[in-house]
Amino acid sequence: MPRALSFAPIFLILVLPASAQLVHKGAAANIALSKTLQPYDVISVKQNNTGDETFGMHLGEDSLVATNVPLKMLIEFAYDIKPDLIVGLTGPADNARFDVTAKVIPAGGAPLPKLTDSQLAAMIIPLLADRFHLKAHLEPQIKPVYDLVVSKGGTKFKLDSGDHFGSWNISGDNDKTVLTISRASMSDLAAILADQVHREVIDKTGLPGAADITLKYSDDVAQTQGGADVISIFTAVEEQLGLKLQPSKGPVDTLVVDSVEMPTPD
Repeated sequence: MPRALSFAPIFLILVLPASAQLVHKGAAANIALSKTLQPYDVISVKQNNTGDETFGMHLGEDSLVATNVPLKMLIEFAYDIKPDLIVGLTGPADNARFDVTAKVIPAGGAPLPKLTDSQLAAMIIPLLADRFHLKAHLEPQIKPVYDLVVSKGGTKFKLDSGDHFGSWNISGDNDKTVLTISRASMSDLAAILADQVHREVIDKTGLPGAADITLKYSDDVAQTQGGADVISIFTAVEEQLGLKLQPSKGPVDTLVVDSVEMPTPD
């Protein structure tokens, strides 16, 4: 099933099957994945000079189609890293927009292997190295983080042994958000919460196993507006899960761009 990514100047919408939401494992994991995957066979990269602000990306099992996309967005998606953790990207390539198409051609018409969303994203890393001559490395920097710890009253969910991570989904209604996760380890939960609190979350619970978790809280807009019915995600994590998001500082992988060039026109 193709993955559709639609972008507007402010909003990003990632559409994935509800049973296979993407868990962000970070740049180191995607770099490792990129070295194990078949690269795209046919690639076209052209600068987009329309001046249009809208852009989008469609990721299929055997193809990538990006329209009017900034290079930083391609890097962010390929390396699975937040944009504020990408440093050193300067020059003409940083200020341009690009149309990118890429396709895998199976040898002898063999069926394509089923790839995860993380694998599909990681396939873009060698594309960036080949066409943009992108060279980058990870460098840990001390930044504000949240430590996920067990609160004084103890956890309010049951942990079982066995395979970790089944799926997760977020739904919303009337300014309320419901996060449901099946078979999540605490490191899985930390990775998912990081997207919601817009900061790295480090699992320091020390809890083994996996759990089914439901978390209900107010969305960002409702939290900004305030009101008697507003429940922050921080309150929800403590009251509903018996965990706590504790402000701290810790090492966070930062992607340092060593060099990048404008691609040669096709």
